[in-house]
Formats: sequence, structure tokens, C-alpha cells
Amino acid sequence: MNEKEKKAQQDFAKKLKKNRRANETREQAKGNFVEHMIDVATLDKSKKMQEKVNEELKHIPKGAGPQNELRLLYNACRRHSLGKKVMPKQTAKEVLEGCISRLKDDYPDFQFLYDENFFNKRG
Repeated sequence: MNEKEKKAQQDFAKKLKKNRRANETREQAKGNFVEHMIDVATLDKSKKMQEKVNEELKHIPKGAGPQNELRLLYNACRRHSLGKKVMPKQTAKEVLEGCISRLKDDYPDFQFLYDENFFNKRG
């Protein structure tokens, strides 16, 4: 075990001891702490995912009803497309095109606005 791994193990032991509840065995504490760390990691990934989608939404302007529906649909579909179990993976542009395609059924004459240069760079 190298120094970095030893340090990580020591840090883990300190956090475990600090967060251990009364009448909790070491193994119970370890299990609870690991579950907590998984929850924190999941929340962090979710937060990063939402930040990415929010950045992309800056390139889909707000507007009248159908334009805002595009933003809502894109937000949901893009977050889903970034999930780790989703196959096949979709690019931001593919998600956007799919959203527009769905909305064109209800609003065939509406001109949806988005930053074409931004989404073309994203593939």
C-alpha cells in the first residue's frame, strides 16, 4: 500500500470514528458511513449533471409557450440521456433534435430557437 492509499485509509477511519453512533458496532458504522458516502457521491453527480444541462439551456432561449415547452422537455430528456445506464448515449444536439421533433407534432409551424453553433460543436 502506497502513502496515498494509507492516508486515504486513515482519513476514512477518522471519519468513521467521528460519525459512529452510540451503541453502533464498528461494522454497522462502516456500512452506514459507506452508504452515506455513496449518497453524497450520487448527489454530487446529479448536481454536476444539472449544472451541465443548465449551461446548455443558456443556448435555448426562453420564449412563448412552445419555446418554453422545448426548454422543459430538453431539461428532462437531457438529464435522462446523461444517466449511466442509458444506451445508446446521445449528444446534446441529438437530444435537442429529438425534442424539437416531438414538439413539431403539436406545433408544426412554430420556429424553435436555439444556438446552432453551440449545438453543432457538441455533436
